[in-house]
Amino acid sequence: MFRKLLREPLLHFLLLGLLLFLLFNVVSGRQGGADRRIVITDAEVASLVQTFQGTWQRPPTLQELRGLIDSRIREEVLYREGAALGLDRDDTVIRRRVLQKLDVISEESLSQEAPSDAVLGAWLQQHEASYAQPAVLDFEQVLFDPVRHGTKLKSDLEAALVRLRAGADPAKVGDQSMLPTRSSASPADMVARDFGEQFASALVAAPLGVWQGPVSSGYGVHLVRVDRHVPGHPAALAEVRAAVERDWESDRRNRAKEDYYRRLRRGYSVVIEAALPAEAKPGTTD
Repeated sequence: MFRKLLREPLLHFLLLGLLLFLLFNVVSGRQGGADRRIVITDAEVASLVQTFQGTWQRPPTLQELRGLIDSRIREEVLYREGAALGLDRDDTVIRRRVLQKLDVISEESLSQEAPSDAVLGAWLQQHEASYAQPAVLDFEQVLFDPVRHGTKLKSDLEAALVRLRAGADPAKVGDQSMLPTRSSASPADMVARDFGEQFASALVAAPLGVWQGPVSSGYGVHLVRVDRHVPGHPAALAEVRAAVERDWESDRRNRAKEDYYRRLRRGYSVVIEAALPAEAKPGTTD
């Protein structure tokens, strides 16, 4: 009877199924054991406390801390189960967040050593025009509104110019406005920002101590006198160190991200199935 039972194909099938079931549980248990274990570290607790304090301006009570940890565990359990179900796939928000984190990793993939003066000096030399120091001006101006003066604008300007050269008070000549009559230590680029490029260029080229004009701006036309003109010059590192360090670091991070991506990209083969014009297709390698 027992020997006959052992020869039954159905029994063999059931035993084989049981064996496969046990084997699957052993293997899956080994592979997924780490994923079933949640560890809350001191660093995570400190981060939870810091976030709570930043929001409520006080440390959490013990009961609140327990709630924070419970929420963190709940979040981790739900995230892992969601990821196991593939719910993180094709999600634009999740993809964007992962890209942001990878950007941080790639930015830090190069050496963090502070740049030497030689490195910063070389950067400054390569980008000299970006850091050139503008001319600095002390000047006075008197504004005339072309609409207000109409056809008398030219004669009014000529008369005012005679008065100013004779020593008249600039505050009592021309039209009233919110513009300052006198400006001191004004960089030429700031003058251009406030009055326009044409106005700033005219002041840079003007002789010192002489009323002249008219000079046009976005406000109207002006009579001007330049009392001091410090010419622009290429910057020394000491003058622009902070800006050079900031720009050098930004460039370093951008280069690090690009190099990191290129290394990763070489490990992928890309097939473009979309019907695109040749000009729109990205290269197969970078």
